[in-house]
Amino acid sequence: MTASVASHFNEKQAVAKALPDLMTVRQDPRYARIDELLQKLARTDEVVFDIQVDGSRHRLEWPVDFSGYRVIASTYPVSLELSGRGHFPELEKLRSHMLQGDFDLLTYFTCSTDSPLYLQNSQNRMDWFFALDSFVDGPSVPPELREEVVCDLSTWLDDRRHVSRLPWVNMISALLRIVLEDIEREGLDTSLIVREIRGYYEGFLLEFDQKVSLQRYLENRSMTIGMRPELEFCFAYLDRPRPAHERDVAERMKHAAADLVALQNDVLSLCKEEAQEQEHLRLKSYFPVSHDYVSFVNDFYRARFGDFLAMRPRSPGTLEELWKMCAQWISGSLLWHLTSRRYNLGQFEILA
Repeated sequence: MTASVASHFNEKQAVAKALPDLMTVRQDPRYARIDELLQKLARTDEVVFDIQVDGSRHRLEWPVDFSGYRVIASTYPVSLELSGRGHFPELEKLRSHMLQGDFDLLTYFTCSTDSPLYLQNSQNRMDWFFALDSFVDGPSVPPELREEVVCDLSTWLDDRRHVSRLPWVNMISALLRIVLEDIEREGLDTSLIVREIRGYYEGFLLEFDQKVSLQRYLENRSMTIGMRPELEFCFAYLDRPRPAHERDVAERMKHAAADLVALQNDVLSLCKEEAQEQEHLRLKSYFPVSHDYVSFVNDFYRARFGDFLAMRPRSPGTLEELWKMCAQWISGSLLWHLTSRRYNLGQFEILA
């Protein structure tokens, strides 16, 4: 553990931590599983769990900080509703996939405001994100079509009249139109959101390139995890533009948070991706020896978490609000990845 992380944890241990306010108790057993895990993690400074790598169990020990985490247990009924807001038969076919993957839970555990409008828009964004993920990582995008798909998706960001020859690409853009226009009707600026979505799209081209260096892979994953546009979505709802002198720090915060969420996804989706996405480039591809892979994952996560903690502003303001959003996503994403049926195929053993 780095000195800065250790110091932070020692300070926390000197103060009795209150459990997060769960507000409305959810009856759905899926929520109960995550709430149970949250009760454990709220009392500790680390999450310790075993994972399967190359047929053997390996121990992961990651620092956590749930001291400022809050669960949004709104009674507002957010739903997988995008398929009902237009003619999207392809999306309707994905409904069972979306429900089986517990994608509605990600909204519940990562939202940073309990505004009904924000919550529903957040769920719609998750529908769009995971529909896109399903198509891009599936047979809809053979190698010879990847550049065309990214070009079409990116061109639509500049000109919303753009039409692709691929029907599913038009569907993805139509879904994004709904999400963006719901924000724009409130008079909120979406320019930074669009900028981050462009980087998100462009990162797809490297996800299958087996010649990419480890450093470039890590940089690209911080884009393709979708965290950077998501944080801009979150911040747009505050309608508080960041001063120019804060923008560099804000970018570093987003980068650190995206690195941590991307690593969570890389590690906890390993079994699923090895079984279902053989051609997809993964972090494990850079480490033939499983012990080296696990050591890197532990060291990298601790270092980036320490970097993130050190970025916390000492005074209230827009930067502190962004830091709290990032922290909410880091904690909520970890909870979801450890319990979602999309990833937890029985291979995780979470140790008390």
